[in-house]
Amino acid sequence: MHVENLTWRPFGRSRPVLDRLDLTVGPGERVLLAGPSGSGKSTLLRAVAGLLLTADSGELSGEVTVGGAAPQAVPGSVGLVLQDPGAGVVASTIGRDVAFGLENVQVPAPDMPTRVRAVLDEVGLTMSPQSSPATLSGGESQRLALAGALVMEPSVLLLDEPTAMLDADTAAGVRAVVAEVVARRGLTLVVVEHRLDGWLDHVDRLVVLDAAGRVVADGDPRQVLADHADSLAAQGIWVPGVPDPEPLDIALVPARGGAAGRVADGQVVAAAIDVRVEHTTRRLGEPSRSTVAVDGADLDARAGRTVALVGPSGAGKSSLMSALGGLVAPTGGTVELALPLTPAESGDHGAARDRVAPPHEWASTHLARAVAWVPQRAATSIIGRTVRDDVLTTPLALGHDREAAGRRADALLSALGLAHLAAVDPRQLSGGEQRRLAMASAVAHGPALVLADEPTVGQDRLTWAAVAGVLAAARDEGAAVVVTTHDPGVVDDADRVVGLEAPTQPSPEPEPERRPLLARVGSLALLATALCVLPLPGLLDTWRQGLAVLGVEVMLGLVGLLAPGRGRAPQGRLQGVLRRLAPAALAVLGVAWSAWLLGGRDLEVAAGAALRVLCLLVPSAVVVGFLDPEQLGDHLAQRLGLPARPVVAATAALQRVQAFDTLWAELMTTRRVRSTRADRGPVARGREAVVVTGGLLVGALGQATTLALAMDARGFAGATRRTWAGPAPWRLPDTLALTAGLLVVVAAVAARLTLP
Repeated sequence: MHVENLTWRPFGRSRPVLDRLDLTVGPGERVLLAGPSGSGKSTLLRAVAGLLLTADSGELSGEVTVGGAAPQAVPGSVGLVLQDPGAGVVASTIGRDVAFGLENVQVPAPDMPTRVRAVLDEVGLTMSPQSSPATLSGGESQRLALAGALVMEPSVLLLDEPTAMLDADTAAGVRAVVAEVVARRGLTLVVVEHRLDGWLDHVDRLVVLDAAGRVVADGDPRQVLADHADSLAAQGIWVPGVPDPEPLDIALVPARGGAAGRVADGQVVAAAIDVRVEHTTRRLGEPSRSTVAVDGADLDARAGRTVALVGPSGAGKSSLMSALGGLVAPTGGTVELALPLTPAESGDHGAARDRVAPPHEWASTHLARAVAWVPQRAATSIIGRTVRDDVLTTPLALGHDREAAGRRADALLSALGLAHLAAVDPRQLSGGEQRRLAMASAVAHGPALVLADEPTVGQDRLTWAAVAGVLAAARDEGAAVVVTTHDPGVVDDADRVVGLEAPTQPSPEPEPERRPLLARVGSLALLATALCVLPLPGLLDTWRQGLAVLGVEVMLGLVGLLAPGRGRAPQGRLQGVLRRLAPAALAVLGVAWSAWLLGGRDLEVAAGAALRVLCLLVPSAVVVGFLDPEQLGDHLAQRLGLPARPVVAATAALQRVQAFDTLWAELMTTRRVRSTRADRGPVARGREAVVVTGGLLVGALGQATTLALAMDARGFAGATRRTWAGPAPWRLPDTLALTAGLLVVVAAVAARLTLP
């Protein structure tokens, strides 16, 4: 692996991230790449993988070769595992996700299962290849990402902070698996981490970049640390043996009108009593799945104190914290906030204290005044157009004085090293910078309860001290602080530590859930069935004809939703269809209104136009919940012979669309806790829906960027031809479904001939 004179300046930046970088790594070398936040470590990994221009744009010069050739010249020769392994999942099962790279290099389908099972065993994933990636813990997700890279038999393995989000035991397990696989296969390894100590026994070379993206130290790890320990620590690198930094001493400008300090020091600000939180996922065509995140937990947060929630991945730390702050409704138990923080339900404050609603029912303004939230995915917390605007959003929404709020915002940005970025679009910040921005925006209005979910992930020593300092400052002005963390420094600074264990999951239902008839139909047939109705607008003239055809569609749709056989009845079938039709109602009403105005205000004309649109939309609303994007891609490529690249790109996008409900929920939670949620009024809520939809699209673009990197890292960039791991059969239910779609067209023709 050879890097020569590499320079990279992203568009919009005045200075390069990497500046004339030279680096050579010999075959079989194991390199630990370190440097302060923003030094270009992740950028260098993308360059070595040949992916720097996949999702980013900028000025690139210099040369990168692997084995004497360009990185992408031999697909799969370089394996890259990204910071967030879950963001790079490309399939609905772990087996198919691992097989994705094999498909890109045209491995025959019969050979794939053996190779997939072998690499899953190699990384320690023993569950069925048919398991969903959504069920994996953080450590298991890292192992899955590692398997996806290793199955292509690379010569170079690149790991970008693979243990940053893991607890100590899980991180040690991941490191042990990496070391074993690298030694067995003789791979060249380059791993990026902020904290060096866990990797020192697994590498033979340490390369350090400075803030300008230049190599400032290179050699035997322990010798480099012995020679440069003080200077490396001063740059922000976590040097083993150097004491952790103290939280930065930050004097916050008082927040006029803030809730911090309303509860006396040491008194309970929020309490969760015997709380249970369940997460239920339900998609049409699949059995519903409930997961217990928290079961019977008690937690209280006190003014002027910090509580650290610790425990393994999947222990329910984030879920318990969210329930405590009213961000989610607990399935069981109670959550209470101190009386001085509760909203008045009437003009009589005394009466309000006798009848207090739980915080998850509070209006946005009331919740935001008391509670602040720093989410794990900091990108979902962005609201403002600039960094400074984002920090000021909540104080101004709550009616704080603009001048005083501005002074507090500027002090926070300065302390967190973001002052020079105050006028920048926050979506252009790095992940670590966005996390620090989320911290500034959370405490800008002086909340009484600060909830921070892994706030120090991805921070170097200097930025860590700043984040820890802001948390300490919020505590010192009277807030109760609750932090979920795997960071020993944060734990040491906490006043109280609460350990959680993963709750026991309920036993599977004794009876399986019955499958609706439409769930037994292949995705290509479902798509064709929905497309059968496209001729309807040209066939229907009157509202009577439209009503007759709509009746046929509803009848066939109800038949398709039936779930005959033994087992539990599936839930949410009809409700799901109605939810999907709800947005379409606006389009139907708009068409009816336009037709009424332009058609001489004739109600029959308006009704006919509305019914034509509804006849187009109903079949899609019925079948879309049963479409499996992965299966659809298999059918489009194998049965219709469509080009591989657009098919895979489209099905990957559809996979992400199915996760939009989760992203939407995160964005709405952000607006609620930032006092920008529209709690009342159809006009305000409609306006908000437009705004959140824009945020949803921005978030989707960010996810698409990461997904493109993950796909191209596994050979997709050059996969003009590929094989397919999944079959694409055409069965009797497919023929019956297509026949039903054609029956709708026949009904339209008959209605046109027989009804006026």
